[in-house]
Amino acid sequence: MSSKYPNRPEIILGTVGIGDIAVDKDVLMDTPEQVKPFLDEFYNRGYRVLDTARNYPPGAPATTEPRLGLANQDGRFVIDTKVFSFTPGDHNKEGLAKSIDGSIAALGPQSPINIEYLHVPERTTPFADTLAAMTAFQKEGKFKKLGISNYRPDEVEELVKIAAEKNLIKPAVFQGLYNAISRDYETSLFPILRKHNIAFYAYSPAAGGIFSELESRRPNNRFESKGFVAGIYSSLYKKPTIEAAVENVRAAAKKHGIPGHDAALRWVVYHSQLSAEHGDAVIVGASGVEQLRKNLDAIDAGPLPQDVVDAVNAVGDAISDDEKKAYEF
Repeated sequence: MSSKYPNRPEIILGTVGIGDIAVDKDVLMDTPEQVKPFLDEFYNRGYRVLDTARNYPPGAPATTEPRLGLANQDGRFVIDTKVFSFTPGDHNKEGLAKSIDGSIAALGPQSPINIEYLHVPERTTPFADTLAAMTAFQKEGKFKKLGISNYRPDEVEELVKIAAEKNLIKPAVFQGLYNAISRDYETSLFPILRKHNIAFYAYSPAAGGIFSELESRRPNNRFESKGFVAGIYSSLYKKPTIEAAVENVRAAAKKHGIPGHDAALRWVVYHSQLSAEHGDAVIVGASGVEQLRKNLDAIDAGPLPQDVVDAVNAVGDAISDDEKKAYEF
């Protein structure tokens, strides 16, 4: 947390770009010589929490965690991870144990799991069975807090109700897609989270880089490249109405010498519905040390000029309700 902005949400580093490049050509960092400077930059700026998952990176699952464990031998970082959640049975007791124990082994004893997320809903296993297993694992000390990610708002209510009725662990954190374009959660989910004292951690705060003048022009950019993640970004943001609204933000920000990407990132940190008061956080990613430095510099620059805030807020008026929705699994 920044002492200058005490209600600013926590900043967390996403690590999906770290992994085995021999298996996944989209991996950005692999060797200790690449990973360590990246994490050092984050640490030296005063930040301490890393976000990962058992299936990171998507093209080479289970290769991010061991690299983080190796880089965190001194235990200087707090690490949050997610269980594998993409096939039937992944959320029954056996499936959860396999994933969590795999994470524990990969991260090492110096990196105890802080938040263990249910990555996406696994709807073939009853939620009550999943919560019962996660309660048992939490009591065994395998992780501190339960998180959920990418669940529907009604499913959050269901999980909370089951936890209360059966005296099981309740989710403490919801991680979801939230940025200046994808704002449907403000009305559909946030009231539920606030009612139940569940924090919100925002991923993709800059909408996959669509506000960046450079990203939109870069050959083989993430909106044109192949792959699961690229497909999500393209389906969400490569639409004429969104691109026109984004261009208005870029123009307003340019008057102040602010890159469009920085404006989008600063809006989420300082002008959205997220706050330290609710325990919220923003997960930032980067392709390497230089981009990470630029992202953190942008955040440290503080709140935006009001006319830029107005331009970002106007995105919501320029696009349809469907275009504001987060990706649903």
